[in-house]
Amino acid sequence: MKRVVERLLTEPMTRIVALGSSNTERAYHCQGAHNWFDWLEVGIRGHYGRRHIMVNAGVSGQTTDQLLERFDRDVATFAPDAVIVTAGGNDSNPQRDVPPERFRGNLQTLADRIGGLADCAAIFQTYYSFDVEHFGAEEAGWAENFPVYMQIVRETAAAAGIPLVDHLPRWENLRMNEVETFRRMMRDTRHVNPLGNMVIGLDVLRRFGARVQGELEDFCAEGLAIQRQMDKLEQNHDEGKK
Repeated sequence: MKRVVERLLTEPMTRIVALGSSNTERAYHCQGAHNWFDWLEVGIRGHYGRRHIMVNAGVSGQTTDQLLERFDRDVATFAPDAVIVTAGGNDSNPQRDVPPERFRGNLQTLADRIGGLADCAAIFQTYYSFDVEHFGAEEAGWAENFPVYMQIVRETAAAAGIPLVDHLPRWENLRMNEVETFRRMMRDTRHVNPLGNMVIGLDVLRRFGARVQGELEDFCAEGLAIQRQMDKLEQNHDEGKK
């Protein structure tokens, strides 16, 4: 991440691609509002100035198999300086038949292919929490698989030396302790709404060494309040483990 921040500070242009599925794609489910990648773009512009081009390469419903199939067309062709990969939600669906070790191998291949691009940094993310208490019969097995696949994301990132934005623990702390606030950010059991997207974007933006400022800070007041709430829960959780 430091490498990308240094580039934003020193270079005239940085190209950032977001690769993922419905959690990334800008589509109808965003309800006419920004998704998290849009908030990242707005925040970077406000903090660093117009020194970046953002390419949203999210396609709803895809697993890492499909992300690899379209990598050259949707990622490499843009010669990015950074690629943010958010994957595993669909792979963890038992009906999609992507076993854990294939998922791990696909992630490693994505890391290798991003690393093979000229001066390009990979950034991995875990998901937010799913509302597993409201899962239906058609989602059987998904809740059990999901944390396993998110742990694979962590392990792959660590083994490859890739920066990780680990959203899941923060969202789990909120879901377990402030479930009403958690559900205010969910569109359904597996997707966030505009408020959830804002909070994700604010968290990613912070990892880019930036924050929203001025009028935008006022506009994001609700998301920033939830971010502070998640910070406090995270702090309490960490202190409880000591």
